[in-house]
Amino acid sequence: MSKKVLIIIASIIVLLGLLVGVYFFFFSGKPGVTTTAPSFTAAGDREPIANTVSGPVEGAGTVVAPHLVRITAGPVAKGAVALVVIPQAIGSSTPGLGDTEVRYVERQSGNVYSFLLHDRVLTRIGNKTLPGVQEAVWLPDGSSVFARFITSEEGVERVATYSLPSGGGEGFFLESGLSSVGITASSSLYTLISRGSGSVASIANANGTGARTLFSSPLQSLTLRSFGTDFIATTKASSEISGYAFLVSGKTGGFSRVLGPFTGLSTLPNPSGKLVLYSYTSRGKVFTAVLDVQKHTATQLPVTTLAEKCAWAPNGTSLYCGVPTALPKDLPDSWYQGTHAFSDRLWKVDLHTRLATLVNDPSTVASITIDMVSLTVDPAEDAVIFTNKSDGSLWAYDF
Repeated sequence: MSKKVLIIIASIIVLLGLLVGVYFFFFSGKPGVTTTAPSFTAAGDREPIANTVSGPVEGAGTVVAPHLVRITAGPVAKGAVALVVIPQAIGSSTPGLGDTEVRYVERQSGNVYSFLLHDRVLTRIGNKTLPGVQEAVWLPDGSSVFARFITSEEGVERVATYSLPSGGGEGFFLESGLSSVGITASSSLYTLISRGSGSVASIANANGTGARTLFSSPLQSLTLRSFGTDFIATTKASSEISGYAFLVSGKTGGFSRVLGPFTGLSTLPNPSGKLVLYSYTSRGKVFTAVLDVQKHTATQLPVTTLAEKCAWAPNGTSLYCGVPTALPKDLPDSWYQGTHAFSDRLWKVDLHTRLATLVNDPSTVASITIDMVSLTVDPAEDAVIFTNKSDGSLWAYDF
């Protein structure tokens, strides 16, 4: 064989090697998600995403001020669950003291993480990668999360919802295009979908079985929240239109009006099914109050904020709220649209005494501004977990 032929063969081999390398560099290992069947990439089968850990990692998070902890620097999916646990000390056979475990989904990777707040130990507990999760709806025990993300179907963007076991394993998809997903105190799953003809709500077991239609309504753009064995449905909040809130029977799906008409109306029902926190606007000002549905009485709160910036304490008679230091006149629209951000202080409101207590002011203790959303109070009321709407980072106030 001539030297010229050998050179040609060697060049072809090198070229083929380059093509194979280009293919694997650009196309191999990409995570795939469809709405017809689960299709994920295991976390170990791809290059690690920046700032992910397999854990456990001690000393995680950042204490920015006494009791104030930044759990993540990067964005998380909106929604976390806080559990009371007795952790096993790392490298020891002696159980530690009680701790608050915070479970959350990292937005970039979709990985599920566990963070022990007192011991500051971070562990990745899920072995699936699901990039771009925007919202995480958890079962109360943290065993599973409904991860919601944007997907494309025939060129049309829709919201997909996947039930992801927090500790690994295969889950299942819910119906595509759901407007909202929620979990009742008894761990039942409820969903809402809006169409041109109105809204349809369904309720089922957490594993997706036993589904039944809760109601079908001509009203569109509703939000639906659990309220004891019933539900509260609220029309879309805007300073430009009047809003209404309705008590929805969990048995019959029947509607009865409990609030409205109020402009900018948003609600946060107490899971026990007795009280509803609500906020609304009037002549450019924001008002915050609590409605006793059984007594048909309303009580104005001593603080002013939006209902979305609060969480009910486990006792059902106290609230923790992010309270803005200043409120513009075009709320809530400017805040929803992201054209305005708040600098919040964390307050506790006791509804029995109507006493408001300042818990923490991040701007004073740490010279930072936090726009608090997705507040969660752990069952022992040892911590308040919240997300900074401005950058998606996850925070905690550890009592």
